[in-house]
Amino acid sequence: MKRYVIANWKSNKTVLNLQPWLAAFGTAPAAENLEIIIAPSHTSLALFQEFDLDQVQLAAQDVSPFPLGAYTGAVAAQQLADLGVRYCLVGHSERRKYFHETDQDVAKKITELFSVGIVPILCLDEPYITSQAQLLSDEQRNGVLLAYEPGAAIGSGYAISVDHVEHVSKQLREYFSTAPILYGGSVDEQNCDEFLLVTNGILVGTASLDAKQFATIVAKCAA
Repeated sequence: MKRYVIANWKSNKTVLNLQPWLAAFGTAPAAENLEIIIAPSHTSLALFQEFDLDQVQLAAQDVSPFPLGAYTGAVAAQQLADLGVRYCLVGHSERRKYFHETDQDVAKKITELFSVGIVPILCLDEPYITSQAQLLSDEQRNGVLLAYEPGAAIGSGYAISVDHVEHVSKQLREYFSTAPILYGGSVDEQNCDEFLLVTNGILVGTASLDAKQFATIVAKCAA
């Protein structure tokens, strides 16, 4: 089965950081079973088109729950698709915590992404598994990449145990029968191997900001 490794830069890098990071990252290893995905800020999405990144797919970190129209400040799914975006994060714990996004908001965003052919990367912690799943159709539940991200592990430097990830993955399978399951939460080059044993991939935050460290993680995923 295909593996996924996703770099979520959050609100850290600017367009001035992009070229140096890519130069330090180098050429991604060619592997048929590996999808490398980078999620920069919206401000850097267009710039990615200027680089030859055959082995890397582009993701957005967020999308509007509304279509094109009079929604000041929003970025619609169609606008992302026109920039070559293939994936988009939705439901991240930081969006729920700081922007007070609800399961209903996330469901609307998934509907918008499906309408333009962008694959949602649905982030879920345990409290939201059932309530979020109940708002999605069977097609939506199995058409996403599912990222289990325990809030306590996000940005803490302390990942949870592999055994617990495996336990939660079984819970997720009750609702998401075929969607690839990823883990996100303080993933780095030291622990990524462990999580790949029980998931289909990893969502990397802080460790992805260092191009060399992310390259090491990618190499381990490709092995």
